Amino acid sequence: MAELQVNCLYDFDGDELNGELSFSSGEILNIIRQDIGDGWWEARSQDGRQGLVPETYVEVISAPEPQFPPPPPPMVAEPAFTSNGSSGHHQAGPPPQTQPQQSFDDWDDDWDDDDDGSSNSTGGASQQVGGQCDLAGQGNFGLAAATRREGKQISPGSEMSKYGTVKSSFNRFSHFAKSGGEAFLMGQGEERVSDSDKIRIIETDDGMVWLNQDAAYTCTVTSPKKESKMKGLKSYIAYQLTPSVSSNEFVCIAWTSLYNYLIFSFCIFFHFCLRLFVEVKWRYESEFVQERMRQLQYWVNRMVRHPVISRSDVLHHFLTCTDDKKWKVGKRKAEKDEFQGAKFFQLVEPPNRALEPRDIEGKMENFCKFVLNMTENVKTLITVHHDYAKKQLGPFKREYSKIGNSLKHLAQTFNMDATPHSGGLTAAIDYTGDAYNEIGEMFEKQPPREAYPLIEALYEYKGILQTYPEVLKVHEGAIGRAKECIKAQEEGKMNETEVTSVLTRADTISYATLAEMNNFQRDRVIDFKSMMQQYLREQIDFYKNLTEKLETALHHYDNA
Repeated sequence: MAELQVNCLYDFDGDELNGELSFSSGEILNIIRQDIGDGWWEARSQDGRQGLVPETYVEVISAPEPQFPPPPPPMVAEPAFTSNGSSGHHQAGPPPQTQPQQSFDDWDDDWDDDDDGSSNSTGGASQQVGGQCDLAGQGNFGLAAATRREGKQISPGSEMSKYGTVKSSFNRFSHFAKSGGEAFLMGQGEERVSDSDKIRIIETDDGMVWLNQDAAYTCTVTSPKKESKMKGLKSYIAYQLTPSVSSNEFVCIAWTSLYNYLIFSFCIFFHFCLRLFVEVKWRYESEFVQERMRQLQYWVNRMVRHPVISRSDVLHHFLTCTDDKKWKVGKRKAEKDEFQGAKFFQLVEPPNRALEPRDIEGKMENFCKFVLNMTENVKTLITVHHDYAKKQLGPFKREYSKIGNSLKHLAQTFNMDATPHSGGLTAAIDYTGDAYNEIGEMFEKQPPREAYPLIEALYEYKGILQTYPEVLKVHEGAIGRAKECIKAQEEGKMNETEVTSVLTRADTISYATLAEMNNFQRDRVIDFKSMMQQYLREQIDFYKNLTEKLETALHHYDNA
């Protein structure tokens, strides 16, 4: 049977350690397997490279030819096509179109389905990660790519439009309109908002920021455990949660459902990056399980410290609910949330001050350049540290071992001289050889302590940065629509009151965009400070231990 061919929609830098295949936009791949799971396929490139690719990054361009005899002579009646794309006379159907993304109505099945990759029991239940999900992680945590709902995933390296957002093959303004952005600007479908639900933005010396209206809390992901269901037919890894806002030590959480809900509710504006791992044969090995747990912890940390997402009722419900009946009630309430998509902006209460358009455009353009440059910087850091880790595992260990073994051989030769005055020197050289061999082993063990944690955090940021052009596109759509309304007023098609209302709502989107930009910069400072401190501490400890070994070896020559 002929292999399925796909066209690559975006650039993808795969993680070779996890068996991923890197490719460029416009490249043609042959799909080998589509049953990998979790939104991944196995593909082969034109130059023979083989690996895993995210299915949302590719588009089917041809279907495999069916293996059956040629059709009989043409019939008078036109053959009816079956649902699988082939006719009743076994004629090959047209190439399949890209499947639409799952709607929110479909998630009801995911939340109730016992096969959604999660266990929903009370009294300290644990949940699986890695069920059905339309994903990316960061990569994210490489992780990572965000779910495509109304449009395709973007690549920061692509051609940029006015504010640095990506020019893609589909209508981004249509995405803005479909998500409710235009309806919000025009004042359609307004809902009453209680004071307790309002999300306030305040102006500080650092610019616009989300007001932290609730007490901060934390949540830890621990205790990975292999579990099974369907009488052992399906196995998965469950993790336990301990949120600081609950007295329960272990809390039930359906990871996939939570992620999908947050994506659907906030995807128009906020960034989400969770690098879910592919279901592969070694997924239960200890290192893989621990790495996945770290990735989940990164994502949970980001969610609970975000000033808007952290106070989401559905997030609190998923983190704290252990009662089946209350779980169902909370689930239904989440499904009926009136402020999803662009309706979220109805909750935003910005400062009562009109913004200067030129000032906003300048800030957006500057932030876009920042995102582009940081994206390239992060990619470079990942490559550099990945290469350095490979050298630590291979060449560095090998070269130090060569030095150590050569000194050991020299000591063996010197040991042939049995005179008393030679014994001390021989022993010192032999000890030095052992020291260099141990240093080589130290280099081999160093990447998991030093390079790998940094690379993981950089992969997460790589995934987050890839979502920001989409966030800026929402703002650009709002500004563009506002300018159209101003022009309509000049032409007498809209009155001043209507246009003023549109501009006020456009300012709300601008305020929210500025607040989220500043929130990103605040998180970036916190994260990179922690990342570099950990990285340097590990390097300092490593070279201290290395120096101690050399100093100890040196002291052996004092009495030689």
